[in-house]
Amino acid sequence: MKKTSDLTKFHQTLTDALYQIEMEEEFPNHFYQALLSGENAIYQKNISEIKTFHEDWIGTIESFFPSLDKITKNAKSGLRYDQEIVAIEKAKKTNSESVRHLASHTHLIKEIRNGEVVPKKILITQAEVDLAIYENRFIMTLINRLFRFVMQRYEIVKNNVKSYERKHFNLKSEFTIRESEVELNIDLNIKDEIEFDIDGRSNYKLMNRINNLLKMVNGLRESNFMEELKNAKPIVPPIMKTSIILKNVDYNNCLNLWLYLDKYNTFNFDLDVKEQNLPFDKYYLRNVYQTALMSFSTVYANQEALADHYQYVDVEEYKRRAPKFVKKNLKDIINQPDPVVLEDTQINQYYLDQSVEMFKKNLEKHNDESSSYDVALRKALRDTIEITNKLYESYFEFRPESIDNDMFFSRLLKADTETEILKAKDKARVARIIRETKEVDYNNAIRLEKRMMKDIQDLDKKLAKELKGKAYDLAKKLTIEEKIKIERENLSINQGILEDYLKFTSEQKQILNDEQKAFNEKLKENAKKVKEEEKIIIETEKKKAKAMYLRDLKVLKTEQRIQKKKLADQIREQRATQKKKLADEKQKTKVVSAQRIAKAKEKIQTDYEKKVNSAKEKYKV
Repeated sequence: MKKTSDLTKFHQTLTDALYQIEMEEEFPNHFYQALLSGENAIYQKNISEIKTFHEDWIGTIESFFPSLDKITKNAKSGLRYDQEIVAIEKAKKTNSESVRHLASHTHLIKEIRNGEVVPKKILITQAEVDLAIYENRFIMTLINRLFRFVMQRYEIVKNNVKSYERKHFNLKSEFTIRESEVELNIDLNIKDEIEFDIDGRSNYKLMNRINNLLKMVNGLRESNFMEELKNAKPIVPPIMKTSIILKNVDYNNCLNLWLYLDKYNTFNFDLDVKEQNLPFDKYYLRNVYQTALMSFSTVYANQEALADHYQYVDVEEYKRRAPKFVKKNLKDIINQPDPVVLEDTQINQYYLDQSVEMFKKNLEKHNDESSSYDVALRKALRDTIEITNKLYESYFEFRPESIDNDMFFSRLLKADTETEILKAKDKARVARIIRETKEVDYNNAIRLEKRMMKDIQDLDKKLAKELKGKAYDLAKKLTIEEKIKIERENLSINQGILEDYLKFTSEQKQILNDEQKAFNEKLKENAKKVKEEEKIIIETEKKKAKAMYLRDLKVLKTEQRIQKKKLADQIREQRATQKKKLADEKQKTKVVSAQRIAKAKEKIQTDYEKKVNSAKEKYKV
């Protein structure tokens, strides 16, 4: 609260007024005696809370930016081969795949000329540069995740950058007045921002650093690399450790950054709290007692004044049941402030890598001790499942099947049977849930095994189909080679037949050209006749349109003359009416003016007579 001059003035005025009332009335003294005779507890404390966020993560992320920047500017790419069947005129380059495709699709062959195969269409393969390889999609997903990571921390620092000071006042009093037991509780909290504190300035510096980091990440998100991969599918953990990711320094640094983001899922901060117990002087205590007087008199007097009205208010009746006794209450547990959890780490790359490493070591250990790999794998899987089972037994307090000494001595003690039944039912319910969960996992394992068997079966079918296709392609190839051999043997005969066919084709083309010329001449003559007929029709329509225009124009002129005549008559009537109104107004004005002049003359005459009479009286003429 920055401005306090008006508050101090108001408080002083209120105190003086209350002091005057206390001197005149008896009830305040009676109330103070009752209040001070009871049990009173007054509490006043000044608490300042300052949050200081850790910023070591910013430097760690900034150290990985050179690798990210280098990858986005010089990204690795792959080749994507697109196959298409095009006309032979559009084919620029062919390969062995084109020959194999043509051998298996002979309907695409146009002719065989001079021992050479001339196709109509052919399969071509075009190589396109593809940036959407797995490694680049990994970088794209990492940049988007890094943006969310930094943005979440920026919002938290932005919302908690200010430090506050809190003033807490509490008055609890129990006393008896006029045979009434009173419990009075006044609680007041005032929260003010702390200005110009060192830690607050450090939080502002941290927010500026995060803002600069956010701008750097936004620069990566707006790069050409991200624009070209905007339609690419993001990756899903676990990360595939390809040779590029493992051997390339920049890509490997990005993998380490991914693992760091997995580990750093919380946002740590330090909370500095300063508390001061503020004392009371006699004037302050007097004001506190006056506040209690005002609160009590306001409530009690108004309730007495409205007692008749409260008789008509609806009354709610209910029965109070016996309470249920509990042994624990979460509110009774006082915890230190925890860091803010920003990301779910239930399954992420870091913990997955750690678990895989432990499983790998366990498998290698059993492999050295076992007779075969299958036995070692079974033992390693049993150890992994046993860890989960021990977790269930420890958390839910399941007893092992063997009876130990503790169970024997527990039977000698008297136990609450109902409580034991409830505990047993809860444990049975938990055991059922665990069993159902394991059944789901077992069914998933069966489905995985079936899917693997189906994949093996599909691969067998694919292999058989490929072998059959190769045999079919080989037969086709041999057939084409045999045809080519026969064509070469009958080359002279085929050439003669082809020459006769070409001669016949040229004659047919000449006949078609002559017929086309005659047909075009007929079309020209018909077009000429049609144009002449159209010209005659157009002239006739023009004459008709002109006659219709003249007729409509004559009618329009007649209507205009009639309208002009009507308009002139209306104007004359309006002018006559206006002249008449003007004459009437002039006459009225003259009459009013004459009346005003007469009144003025009469007033002047009256005033003159009064002055003359007063002069006569004055000078006694």
